[in-house]
Amino acid sequence: MSRSRTPFVPYITIRDGEEAALAATLSAMPGPRGGLLYTDEGPGDRDARGVLWARCSQNRDGNEVLGKPIWKDVHPARQRECMEQLLCQGCVQQPSRTSLGYLFLASPPSAATSTEWIEGYRTAQPPLCLQHAAVATERCGHLLREGVVALRARVPRLYGVLGTYYRSRGLQPPEPIETDEDENDVPLSYRDQRYTPWILASQLVRELRGVTVINLAEEIEAGV
Repeated sequence: MSRSRTPFVPYITIRDGEEAALAATLSAMPGPRGGLLYTDEGPGDRDARGVLWARCSQNRDGNEVLGKPIWKDVHPARQRECMEQLLCQGCVQQPSRTSLGYLFLASPPSAATSTEWIEGYRTAQPPLCLQHAAVATERCGHLLREGVVALRARVPRLYGVLGTYYRSRGLQPPEPIETDEDENDVPLSYRDQRYTPWILASQLVRELRGVTVINLAEEIEAGV
């Protein structure tokens, strides 16, 4: 792929016309523990750890995703696909992987004064191939504003999810719980059995272990 200004839209980016399922499809499980369920739930609605995922329509023509991009949002199913299978979020192919691990891009925390934050860093951004990592560093507004660090992780282990928390009162349908804006960016660990039944997941999160900061430009030049 040429690194010209040809428009490029990552696979995980949500498109105009793709819509979330109506809240009316949600119900609550009976019993003291409770939890969310879809009234017409199918086998693909939960991940391997039993967490329920948000439904969203897709504008597709075969393998091609269509429509004007909504840059700030990601499609739950496509993000989950890339994170579960460790595929490039740009092209849905194999990401760059070397002896140092898989390639991820991250913005350093605002208060960071060293690189200590990289070990155990939790991200909802799937890995990238070199080609699309180069595109992202040039064109991603968030990375351009916040700064970017290229990381390789030997062990990008599954950690948990981001999503919307719900509660149910008596026989009433589940309703979303309002949270502070900062809390929306805090992933829920799969180990937290108190809340995993009550979250409608929209992004899968991995925790990066065995992390090394790399010089992306040098790797691109070398064609690693």
